[in-house]
Amino acid sequence: MAGLFQIVRRLVGYMKIQRIFTMHPDKRLVMSLLLVMLSACTALPRNPVPVEDIRQAEIPGMPAVRAWAGQFDPDFQADLELSVQQEVPGTFPLHDDGYPIYHALALSGGGSSGAFGAGILNGWSAAGTRPDFKIVTGISTGALIAPFAFLGPGYDEQLKTVYTTTQTQDILERLNLFRILFQGEAFARTTPLKNLIKTHFDTGFLAAVAAAHNQGRRLYVGTTHMDAQMLVVWNMGVIANSNHPDSLALFRKVILASSSIPAAFPPVFIEVELDGRRYDEMHTDGGTVTQVFFSEGMVDLGTTARAAGRMQRDGYLGTLYVIRNGRLGPEPDQVRRRLPEISGRAISTMIKYAGINDLYRLKVATNTASLGFRYVAIPDDFESQADEMFDPREMTRLYKLGYEKGLDGTAWQDTPPRYQTSW
Repeated sequence: MAGLFQIVRRLVGYMKIQRIFTMHPDKRLVMSLLLVMLSACTALPRNPVPVEDIRQAEIPGMPAVRAWAGQFDPDFQADLELSVQQEVPGTFPLHDDGYPIYHALALSGGGSSGAFGAGILNGWSAAGTRPDFKIVTGISTGALIAPFAFLGPGYDEQLKTVYTTTQTQDILERLNLFRILFQGEAFARTTPLKNLIKTHFDTGFLAAVAAAHNQGRRLYVGTTHMDAQMLVVWNMGVIANSNHPDSLALFRKVILASSSIPAAFPPVFIEVELDGRRYDEMHTDGGTVTQVFFSEGMVDLGTTARAAGRMQRDGYLGTLYVIRNGRLGPEPDQVRRRLPEISGRAISTMIKYAGINDLYRLKVATNTASLGFRYVAIPDDFESQADEMFDPREMTRLYKLGYEKGLDGTAWQDTPPRYQTSW
């Protein structure tokens, strides 16, 4: 979601819709009303779950593959406790007293700026200090990175390819004004992104995720359930390990949904079942709710360790590493007195500070869970030189910057900007 305004603005500019804002006021009013009336008359058909039953719907044949963020989930808790029993000796480093040290990775949204996160991971691998993560989570572009990060350095080259060779035409197909008005759910189609996901996440990849899951590691991806206005967290290893004939299709759909910025890209519809009837759920970019996430109240990490008999005391469990695919500092600019610029500036500012607030939230959560906290973000002095939404040259610049930071290892911070430890 960090790149939401830039993407929508470029798409709108491509279609010349911004001319509406330079018309005579009377003509502009008439045109605006016409567009609203036309779009209001073109709602596409769907079969949503009744509002009162939204939380009861399940994925057909694949129970317990997802949870509602902010709500303790017994299935996720049981699965996390099982993960400790599944661990392969030697996977995780040990405390002096013999208990394992668990590290986790949370990957934020950021569109094409995900190239920075890809570089961080690959530079970290080259430095030889990148840990095997117990848990990996991803939102938006972070959802695309997360499966590669979860499987480890052996997938670094694929990750580099995705984030240094991809162009706008590999992500989206622009629609003309007629299609937007009469097939109106987004400014663009994501057929190219679907093909990109299909190319990299195949049956072999799914099997590798299932194998890692069965060795005690967990991969979570977040999407926004638009009807419920809530974040849904998907246990991608359970999906991969389900042996259901639709498991690969669902795996791909979840990643696509988490990457689908509302309005810019169409929502993704996932079939669910309730009382023997089939319905559809509308899912979009998880960044609509949060820019990055970890346990989200779905599980109790301390209880997990103690219940599994691997932790008989309170104390340091490990570290949560957060890769923020964006800048955190203010980006001063002169805003013209025009509706697109003012509204766009407001949206980008809200997204920026929402990202900072997410870091605050994770900092507090890790303190409570006896976890260390480290994060890295794109330096504030980095200036974009992109010529298009997904510019391979710009993404290569970001990748190289991230690679240098990951190799050096000194860019990690332990306190979010302006975070106060006392009042």
